Amino acid sequence: MLVHTYTFEVDHDFRRWLTGIGKFTFGTLDYQGDNRKDKIYSIEGDLIYKMTVTSGSRATLRRDWLDSNITGSSSNSTW
Repeated sequence: MLVHTYTFEVDHDFRRWLTGIGKFTFGTLDYQGDNRKDKIYSIEGDLIYKMTVTSGSRATLRRDWLDSNITGSSSNSTW
């Protein structure tokens, strides 16, 4: 299998104690010796709240897509 993935990430500090992170990922999966070719996409958002120097809380929302040229092999998920 030949895999190419690319990720773009943007971080922003709203306050000293609150950081937002946005990520976008895309790529291709090429199954060598087979005619299957998949495209993958992902978008993710994180929020990090720093309560103290050593502790904090993190919230993540992510959406993934798999687009395949094989019927019935495409999928998507949210977590």
